[in-house]
Amino acid sequence: MNEPTLKFLVTCPSCALQSMTEISIALVANALLTEKNIRLYASCHDLYWTATFVEREQLRKMLRTMKVDARQRTVVQLVSSHSRDGLRKSGSH
Repeated sequence: MNEPTLKFLVTCPSCALQSMTEISIALVANALLTEKNIRLYASCHDLYWTATFVEREQLRKMLRTMKVDARQRTVVQLVSSHSRDGLRKSGSH
């Protein structure tokens, strides 16, 4: 069985294009509880970066207010991340 995921919009730190990304709810929850980094991804430039404080708070808020569709086991939320901090190429994750 697949684990539930969270789908949300991220803003590419390189070009500001928004794209949908998907991440495990368990991974996000664990990272928030243990203060570990959360890696976000923008497909347009194949970039990974570490979520900023603001992005982490947006994810925390989404987890608080989400409703899980038991059939899809996916949660769809929208969040924009405007940070340009922590740019990293996909090869350095």
